[in-house]
Amino acid sequence: MTRPVLFLDFDDVICLNRTFGGYDAMQAIARIETEDSVDPEGFVGLWTELFDVDAKEHLQALHNEFKPWIVLSTSWCRLLKKESLIEILTRSGLQFIADNLHQNWATPRRMHADIRSGEISSWLRANPSFDDDWVIVDDELSGRGLADWPIETQKSFIVLCRENVGLTNVEYQKLRTAFLLRMKIGENEPDSGQAGTGRASAKTKE
Repeated sequence: MTRPVLFLDFDDVICLNRTFGGYDAMQAIARIETEDSVDPEGFVGLWTELFDVDAKEHLQALHNEFKPWIVLSTSWCRLLKKESLIEILTRSGLQFIADNLHQNWATPRRMHADIRSGEISSWLRANPSFDDDWVIVDDELSGRGLADWPIETQKSFIVLCRENVGLTNVEYQKLRTAFLLRMKIGENEPDSGQAGTGRASAKTKE
């Protein structure tokens, strides 16, 4: 078995934009990187409350059980370089996400933020060995195109969180089921980690 990939969105999945949101994190990182007088520890409240506690725990549980590679499919990648995103994740208690980013760590960015399915399809075309070893967690707003994924049998590997609610136990259980199904398929097909296994491809027309 190869390690599967988890495509991970931030907003309305782990960041609910209540007390703090992405722009707060970006501004804090910018100050830390450019202002010598700024104490990074002065933002401890931001890092504690940026990401939802329950969502972080659910991701940690999935990591502990399935060890997926992480590919970021969040709009934050448009505004922050990789090193800044890693610092945000680390300071916010998601070091395990930072440590398990895939070498190709983000989906290609598009002009329109709502074409998430196209971004993920493009990543899979560039990394064909994961055609049948992926799971997606996104939200119903930015991931609305994912609900129309063209291959019906693959929709069970796509989990959409509710806007302003995020990754709860309901979505965690769906994600866990998706990973378990990937494992079961892999056990039945010895070449599951390779491209061209004979299963339906995740590639879609754009």
